Amino acid sequence: MEARAKYPFKFYTRLTLPQLTGIYALNLKELLDGIKKADDSIIYYHTHHYLIQHHYIVPDAPNDFAHWVINTLGERLLGEEISSIDMFAYNAMGDYKQELIRRLTVFISKDSKTRRVEINERFNFMKAVTFVMSAGKEAYTLREFHDILKNITIFSVYYHFFESHFRLSSGFDDFSVWIRDELQLPDLAGKIANLDPYSITMDKLKELIINYTEKYF
Repeated sequence: MEARAKYPFKFYTRLTLPQLTGIYALNLKELLDGIKKADDSIIYYHTHHYLIQHHYIVPDAPNDFAHWVINTLGERLLGEEISSIDMFAYNAMGDYKQELIRRLTVFISKDSKTRRVEINERFNFMKAVTFVMSAGKEAYTLREFHDILKNITIFSVYYHFFESHFRLSSGFDDFSVWIRDELQLPDLAGKIANLDPYSITMDKLKELIINYTEKYF
């Protein structure tokens, strides 16, 4: 018989309202100063909102900081270095922020004469105000989980995979934790937890999780 969880997986979804902070940067020094003052919601917005906006492609620059540095300031090497920072290597947004600060500081110390842009090309610091809501779906078995996942929105997948990584501060996502603890399927949980969502599209991430679960039927 198929394993049945004592506690169901409850699917949630999320919406994000972007808000201007009034802080902006015209050069690298001002970008660094803004990042130092930014709270987690600001850093999170600029490193993750593109995942929802471009869930069907993998952008060349995986976050707003790298995109602005490359395409507006023309500092490609620095932008590529920022792009190379592995978000999933950090369980807390503050740790990622400190690594970002470190790399910008080192670059500026070597080359302080970087470009200053006009006001219309400024980097605007935004913050993410997130609203979490129940999707009205829950699963007790792997098959139920699979069937719901096939029809659930990208916003729900994003919440349970990306936001949980920092919310749980454990390096795991909601899907793999439930499959491991409730269904007692550590191998499947490990495969899902080891997916690198920053190197594939959101659509591909969802497809892979669905395919992994099908192999256990």
